[in-house]
Amino acid sequence: ILKNLALGVGDRITVYKANMIIPQIAENLTRSGTVEIPKACPVCGGPTSISAANGVETLCCGNPDCQAKKIKSFTLFVSRDAMNIDGLSEATLEKFIARGFIHSFADIFHLSDHREEIVSMEGLGEKSYQNLIDSINSARNTTLPRLIYGLGISNIGVANAKMICRAYDYDLDRIRHTTAEEMAQIDGIGPVIAGAFVEYFSSSKNQQALDALLAELTIERPVSDAETKMLEGKTFVITGSVEHFANRNELKALIEEQGGKVTGSVSARTDYLNNNDAASGSSKNRKARELGIPVITEEEFLALLPGE
Repeated sequence: ILKNLALGVGDRITVYKANMIIPQIAENLTRSGTVEIPKACPVCGGPTSISAANGVETLCCGNPDCQAKKIKSFTLFVSRDAMNIDGLSEATLEKFIARGFIHSFADIFHLSDHREEIVSMEGLGEKSYQNLIDSINSARNTTLPRLIYGLGISNIGVANAKMICRAYDYDLDRIRHTTAEEMAQIDGIGPVIAGAFVEYFSSSKNQQALDALLAELTIERPVSDAETKMLEGKTFVITGSVEHFANRNELKALIEEQGGKVTGSVSARTDYLNNNDAASGSSKNRKARELGIPVITEEEFLALLPGE
């Protein structure tokens, strides 16, 4: 991953490839990387700031009502790993927000109030509208990890949302009123993530929005982890890059927490090979196919756990 380096058109870099699997930049010959950081958001004009977490610096807009941030927030909320609402693409959400249909997450569950306008919009129509409403109604029954992830709290991914819900025994009241010190004690949840989580719920606006949203939902509670460990007796091998976890060790810790075992090589005793590139021709993939062992992605793995 290349950080703090901006290369312009015509810039040259010296790359040494000998004995390297991944090429590295040895020198920035033009000494570029002097792009001026904007002081105002190009979308809303709000003030910008640079936040740093885990060694990565991110340019952020400080306006909570920024239109671009709203669209991304709602896009995450309706995504497959969150509320899983089909028919609400980013482009459609942008249209609905512009027309004033959606101001909060709860408003999505009242889109039927705008039926006449929606069916008359370009690219929609009666069938698309009905499919959308059906998907919204299906999303009313959800799980707590999906809800927590869908809120879009900084640094809270699918895996972290599941970890947090398990640690608090799927008690939303405890979760929304926790302290950073308490949350930071959870394996895989450090002080940066815990701080961002608690800061989100310290906002009365966010709390009120959550209350309004909860009035539209039924939260399904999984069987207690104390009663069953979903991966008991299962053996996994992990290979390739990870997306929903900080690293492979975090994924390994979750497997072991659920009663599973992680080994380094594929054998007849392996139950699953975790690899996001299931179609690759790697030696582990080939071995798994020879032995008839399922090769599963992270998303397929997460579906094996309670609360999905």
